[in-house]
Amino acid sequence: QSAPFRPRLSENSVPRMASLLLAPLSCVGSALAQCAGACAATACCKLLTCGCLASPLSTNIFYSAILLVATVAALILRYTRQDLSVCVSGDCDDGSASTWMPTGSASYDLCEGGRCEGMWAVFRISFSLAALFSVLLLLSCCKSEFSVLVHRGFWAAKLVGLAAIAVGTLFTPNDVFAYYAWVARFIAPGFLLYQLVSFVDAGYTINERLVDRDEESPPRPLLCFANGSGVAWKGLNLLLCLCLYSALLAGTGAMYYFFPQADCPFNPSAITSTLAMSLLNTGLSVSNVAPHGALLTSAFVSAYCTWVCYGALTAMPYADCNPSAGTEGVAMTAVSLGIATATVAYLTFTAARREERRASDEGRGAAGGGGGAADAVSVYVDGEAEGEGEGRGRLPAVQPQSFASFYAVMVLISVYIAMLLTNWGTEHYEEAGTNGTATNSTAAEDAEALLFDEGSYNASLTASWVLIGTGWLCSLLYCWTLIAPRLCPSRDFGVEL
Repeated sequence: QSAPFRPRLSENSVPRMASLLLAPLSCVGSALAQCAGACAATACCKLLTCGCLASPLSTNIFYSAILLVATVAALILRYTRQDLSVCVSGDCDDGSASTWMPTGSASYDLCEGGRCEGMWAVFRISFSLAALFSVLLLLSCCKSEFSVLVHRGFWAAKLVGLAAIAVGTLFTPNDVFAYYAWVARFIAPGFLLYQLVSFVDAGYTINERLVDRDEESPPRPLLCFANGSGVAWKGLNLLLCLCLYSALLAGTGAMYYFFPQADCPFNPSAITSTLAMSLLNTGLSVSNVAPHGALLTSAFVSAYCTWVCYGALTAMPYADCNPSAGTEGVAMTAVSLGIATATVAYLTFTAARREERRASDEGRGAAGGGGGAADAVSVYVDGEAEGEGEGRGRLPAVQPQSFASFYAVMVLISVYIAMLLTNWGTEHYEEAGTNGTATNSTAAEDAEALLFDEGSYNASLTASWVLIGTGWLCSLLYCWTLIAPRLCPSRDFGVEL
């Protein structure tokens, strides 16, 4: 009998058979990887181009949150002087670290050795915000449905764009941001002007609403207190006025006492002029010259101008005239940021309410019904509105609007943040002088004369004059609102004389 059949396998037979068995598996794996990559790319594209529209209020809160996070980051980087250079491991200071790119690369050279820390980090954050809002300003400046979609949608694309701009600033030399700081010094006062207008408008609005609540039928109760006599809200109005004027007079007296007057002409001039304009506006607001005037509005404006005057005095870079010489000025910066935040919040809510009211009015005019849909969040899938029938098309039904003014204010506040945290752009000149890189000895001496020490962040002539000028302009603006109806009786200011 013949021996059983035993095939003889060569040395290369086993690998060949294994490759034959693994070939289908590799094809399946490759196909799955391609499908996963295609799905991920499709998901990213849909995420970046998602037609999800938030309500007007939610939209503005989202933008305010971006500003808040960026401002907090700028504050941390400014006062901790944390460098933006990226290290994977090791100590970045001793040069032994392995960076995310080779040592001789452009990014490492630009952001190594303190070139991206402190004020330069603030300039980069400010520039990123200003660039994002400038692009949105250009895209939504015309009154169209596309402007509404850009303003209230494409959130992922906006965040990715902001991150891309911020990363791109790391590759940009500091000379670019030095020019940006110089230009920003002329743009940032625009936000201060808007802030003044908003402050005066808010004072009138708060006073009117407090008075209207007493004149309702029946009068609205004040918290847990009954308001049968209809004077509770007027009493609160009067109490606020008393507190504000008490703080104003106490602050003025403290400034006269603590800040030298004899050899420092700026101090008495600033304090006396602020007090005089406050008294003038208060007198006009309670006289027959301005029947539309309100004592609470005058108290708000006068208290704000007094605080601005104090900020101007503490910003003077001369130790003989400024008792707060050498301090960091964190409190002043914090309060200034708080006022700016309140201004943005006021812009957010008023713009959202205005947009909702406009949409409601246009909706009633078109359909004869209410316009409650303005507060809804619309989600669009595969080009159709959720819950709608066929044939609606890809674009949602929105009223054409323009958001140029909103984004213009956002650009202004983005630039203002950089100026507020860097003494209106003067600190990079001061650092150049103290580090010995000035082009001549005079520039270095001038820079050193402006500094008390390395911890003084609020001392510069520019900041001082900008602040006192802001206070004077605020008083003059409010004074104009009081006397304008008398000076121009032929114009309609909505005031009955």
